[in-house]
Amino acid sequence: MKAKILQKKEDNKPSAFEHDISLKDAKSLKVELSSFVYNDFNPDSDEYEEQEVSVKKSDVKFKIKNNKGKLKIILESANADFEIDDDQSERFMDKDWETETITPTLKLTDKSKKEEYVTYDGGHLFTLEVVY
Repeated sequence: MKAKILQKKEDNKPSAFEHDISLKDAKSLKVELSSFVYNDFNPDSDEYEEQEVSVKKSDVKFKIKNNKGKLKIILESANADFEIDDDQSERFMDKDWETETITPTLKLTDKSKKEEYVTYDGGHLFTLEVVY
């Protein structure tokens, strides 16, 4: 399945999408979408449950901001390839993604092969658009 992950543009304040990162070599930074989490209604328990989806391949649009030697990464959007379990697939496709939110996690790697994971969990600020 393919989807595009987008910012929700309710307040248009990009600072809400910034996250500090510890990797210091911004020029060699490789950024991938590692996974995302969404809420799925489980008919068996009659409750919403968080579901994590691992991303196989992604193309991430981002910016790096350097503020007094402290780097921040700003996620703008990402295209993602992933698979959904068959039992979740129908519910996933039936969601109204304009109103739903997801929590994306980025995997950052620098030239030293150090990895850092950044989860945008400060608020529900992203959604996705399924690409058929």
